[in-house]
Amino acid sequence: MNSLKKLVTTIQNSRRIVIATHFNPDLDGICAALVCASLVRHYKKRNPILFCQSALPSRYRFLLHGNKFVKKLPDFDLLIIVDSAKILRVFQNISERQLVKLRSKIIINVDHHRSNDSFGRLQIINGRASSSCEIIYLIFRKLGIKINRQLADVFYCGIYGDTGGFIYPNTTKEALKIASELVELGVKPSPLVKKINVKTLVGTLLLSEVLNTIEIENGVGIMYLTQDMLKKTHAKMSDSENFISFCQAINGVRVSLFLREEKDATRVSLRSDGIVDVDELASRYGGGGHRRAAGIRMRKNITIVKKEILGAVHNELKKKA
Repeated sequence: MNSLKKLVTTIQNSRRIVIATHFNPDLDGICAALVCASLVRHYKKRNPILFCQSALPSRYRFLLHGNKFVKKLPDFDLLIIVDSAKILRVFQNISERQLVKLRSKIIINVDHHRSNDSFGRLQIINGRASSSCEIIYLIFRKLGIKINRQLADVFYCGIYGDTGGFIYPNTTKEALKIASELVELGVKPSPLVKKINVKTLVGTLLLSEVLNTIEIENGVGIMYLTQDMLKKTHAKMSDSENFISFCQAINGVRVSLFLREEKDATRVSLRSDGIVDVDELASRYGGGGHRRAAGIRMRKNITIVKKEILGAVHNELKKKA
């Protein structure tokens, strides 16, 4: 039985289905969960439960169309995890005992990250895909499921988000072809992108604070966000999504780091022009992603993390010299 037949059969044989995306969700993670929910409804004629441990950025709520995400994982027969290379990207602060219990259940893993550790009983993984939404779009096409205008908008937003507006290196011929097909289905890119990229005043003030921290040394750009900045501007952590693109766009920067201080940990976003495989580097610290874009979460002070990761990046650059 091929993976799509297994997917459909597993959905049809399950009574209580939960669809989960990673905490601190990006646009592709949110959209992949939403379109996956539509896939489940096609076969079950009932709503699955959407799960995300952290709040969704407010500017993306227009995509929900009545759907709601819960923050507490309910009982389930089937758990479909989208856009997450590791189970630990979905569940923060989970105990080893809870993790063992979770892994014993039926889990379907749908993802496009090269660093995916192939968890779950069924894996639908394509490291060459631009996004998880691209993978699920192709599932819809192969299964002959109709995509309406509302759903087309969600697919488009997911692909747009993970390709950085169709400018990142993962903007493939296939991704552009799918985007074109979605436009033919009625997607209006201009107003949709305007909604995606809308900025709040507090988010803009936070950006100003973060940009003032930029340091550049030997082709590496680094900037950071602290809890004090959030308090000063009254912004949320989710307002800082894609801030790293400002650092990576600076002339001469080959690798950029964006450190975000959480209450009990430090998050690091990494970008590279290809000279350093940041996915491989991030994997050393329990993170991962793609060759040119990856992330890490470390339970250490932001100052210690800065020194550690910056040192690792410089060591990689020395190897290339």
